[in-house]
Amino acid sequence: MLYAGRSRLLYVVLLCLVVALLFSGCSKKKPPEVSDKTYPENLPPPPEVDDALKPGDVSTLPLETVEGETAPAPTDLGTPLADPLRMEADQKLSELRTVYFDFDSYALTGQTKSDLEGNYDWLSSHPGIHVLIEGHCDERGTVEYNLNLGQKRADAVREYLILKGLDPSTLHTISYGEERPEVDGNDESAWSRNRRVQFLVY
Repeated sequence: MLYAGRSRLLYVVLLCLVVALLFSGCSKKKPPEVSDKTYPENLPPPPEVDDALKPGDVSTLPLETVEGETAPAPTDLGTPLADPLRMEADQKLSELRTVYFDFDSYALTGQTKSDLEGNYDWLSSHPGIHVLIEGHCDERGTVEYNLNLGQKRADAVREYLILKGLDPSTLHTISYGEERPEVDGNDESAWSRNRRVQFLVY
């Protein structure tokens, strides 16, 4: 009986030692290292970012001038706009003829191009002179539509003169839409005179 009691006591002591060793071993385990590149299982890692510009990215960037302002954007016709002058042109010269357009059109007719030839000749013989090319419309159509149409007329004339060889930086455009008619009236004889582009010198 005494031997059995000692064996049982020894068994209990050994069992306690084993449990103590196991517990102390677990407590000394280092926590798993956490990497900056580990993420929760339910979230995908962020995509790789390539800071290098790819072909075509430049076209999405704003053009900046030295002062930080957005540079002139190209017109619909493909030529860059001239920097705007901070004053209104008010000098009309007889050498620069007004040109006229068909209804709801900014296409240059044969007569329009013929008239522009004379304007080109005078401007090319006076380099450095800045002109304001004004686009105008008759009273039909909405204000917004006519402002847009007047701008297209002015841009078409400017584009033609640039292709002929004039300096783009000297040719400025503006649209007045229907706001400044040349002739008052509500018939074709008045409307045909108001569908125009005219030139003023700074």
